[in-house]
Amino acid sequence: MEEKLDPRKELERLGYDLVYKPHEDVADHLAFYKVKYKGKEIAPPIVEKYNIPLNEIWMSKKLKPYEKFILHHELQEIKYRAEGYGVKEAHKKASEDEKVWRGEPKYEKLRREINLVSEEFFTELNGFGETLYKRIVKNRPYFDIEEVKEVEGIGPKRFQRLKENFWTL
Repeated sequence: MEEKLDPRKELERLGYDLVYKPHEDVADHLAFYKVKYKGKEIAPPIVEKYNIPLNEIWMSKKLKPYEKFILHHELQEIKYRAEGYGVKEAHKKASEDEKVWRGEPKYEKLRREINLVSEEFFTELNGFGETLYKRIVKNRPYFDIEEVKEVEGIGPKRFQRLKENFWTL
């Protein structure tokens, strides 16, 4: 099992800067990076939309209370990208590595944020399947949980269950 590291120290060791951005400016991805790692420049395609300098990780200000979890994910994703994994596969592997945080109250709360919830976690809940998950993801970002009502297939009862299980930043 992976040891819980201090992601902030790892960030500093690698020479990266963490830059908090207004939530509205980065709501479509919440956190992303453009870095040099083991001689390779690594950045997801979304950075083309932003003028992000090299060796910076950008994160929504609203994620500050969850910094260690988000940084851990981003640093793991960077590592996997450097190993040759594509964007989606690296993201998936980094998400799997988050298991080291399971059981920590702040992490468990973060897992339930509707803009960040994984398909695996979402579909573990009775009555929430893959089709609904894909519809919710397609309509992200959400700034208020009430916006989820607009997603096809969400009536009053299902919305109530969603509201009881998920939240927005």
